[in-house]
Amino acid sequence: MQAWQIHSYNGLKDLRLSNVRTPVITNPTDVLVKIEAASVNPIDVAMTDGYGNTLLNTMRKAKSLAFGTWNQVNELDLPLTLGRDFSGVVVSKGHNVSRLKLGEEVWGVVPIEQQGCHANYVVVDSNLVNPRPQNISYIEAASILYAGLTAWSALWLTGGLCYKTAIVAGLNRRVLVVGGSGGVGTLAIQLLKAWNMHVITTCSSDAVEMLQKLGADTVIDYKQDTADGEIISEGPYDIILDCANQGPAYVRMKGYPHNTYIALNSPLLKNLDHHGLVVGMAQNLADLLKFNIPKAEKNSCVKWGFFVPSQTGINVLQKLVKNKEIVPVIQQVYPFQDLPQAYERLKLGHLRGKLVIDMR
Repeated sequence: MQAWQIHSYNGLKDLRLSNVRTPVITNPTDVLVKIEAASVNPIDVAMTDGYGNTLLNTMRKAKSLAFGTWNQVNELDLPLTLGRDFSGVVVSKGHNVSRLKLGEEVWGVVPIEQQGCHANYVVVDSNLVNPRPQNISYIEAASILYAGLTAWSALWLTGGLCYKTAIVAGLNRRVLVVGGSGGVGTLAIQLLKAWNMHVITTCSSDAVEMLQKLGADTVIDYKQDTADGEIISEGPYDIILDCANQGPAYVRMKGYPHNTYIALNSPLLKNLDHHGLVVGMAQNLADLLKFNIPKAEKNSCVKWGFFVPSQTGINVLQKLVKNKEIVPVIQQVYPFQDLPQAYERLKLGHLRGKLVIDMR
C-alpha cells in the first residue's frame, strides 16, 4: 500500500509517499479499514518536528509490553505515518469484533501513539470505529472526529460540563470560545449549543456569518477596537476555551472575567521532549501551579484540554451528527498525492473548518 510517512523529525520537507506493507490485525478487537478520506490536524504538522516523541514512545512501549511485543518497537518508531481521523470501509476484523461488518462504511480515530491513517489502510481498535452516519458524505465524516473529540473532552471532561449541566439551578451557561472558526472551534460551538449553553465566540470579520449560522449567540470580530470591551461585557464566563493559542497570561491581562480557562496547546508534551520524562513532569506541575496559585483578585483556574480517543465521545458526536445538531465545516479537499500541500496550508493557520484528504 501507499502511505505518507516521515523518516526523521525534520519538518514537512521530510514527508514522503512510500510503498509499505499493508498492516495486519494482531489484536482480536482490531479492524483493518480501507481509508476513503482522512483529515489533517495540527498534531500531524507538529509531529513532523518530533513533537510529543518522549511521551508517545513511552506509551508505545507500555502497549507493546502489555501485548508481549516489546522487541518490535524501536526507540523512534520511524518511519511514522501520521493522520488521526478517517472514514473508510472495514475489510478485515479480529475474531472478537461483532459490532462491525465486513464491507461496512465506518468512521473512526487513531490514538496518537499508533501509526496513522494517511495511508491506504489502517489497523485500529474497533472501539474507536463506528458505522458512518449516512446523512453525511465520506469526505464530511473524515473531518469531524479528531477535532470533535478534542472539543468534547476539553468541555465535557476538563471543563466539567458532564456534571455542571446536570445542575440546572445556578449554572453560568456562558462560554467564550476564542478563535471559533477553526476545526475545534466550529465543533465546540455546536457541541455547546447542543448542551444549551450560551456561546460567545471570536473570529475575524470574514468568518462572522459562518459562526452565526453554526448557532453562536454572539460573534465578536477580534480585529475591531471595541472587541475587548465587548468580550468583557458579555462575561462573566464559566469557561473560556482557547482555540487560538492566546495563553492564560494573555486572557488575564485582558481582564476577561471567567471561572475556568482551558488551553488546547498545553506545554505538557513539549516539556517532556525538552526535559525528559521525570524532569518534564515536574516542569508541567510547576507550569500548572504558576497559573493556579490562588489570588484574591483573580478567582479563576487554568486547565489543559486534550484529544481523548473515547468510544463515549464518538457516540455523542455520532448522535449529534445524525440529529443534524452538528454539521461539518470543510475549507478545502485535497487529493491524496497532494497531501503535503494540505500540511503546508494548515501550518499557515487561519482556517475556516477542516482540510480533508480524498483517498478514493
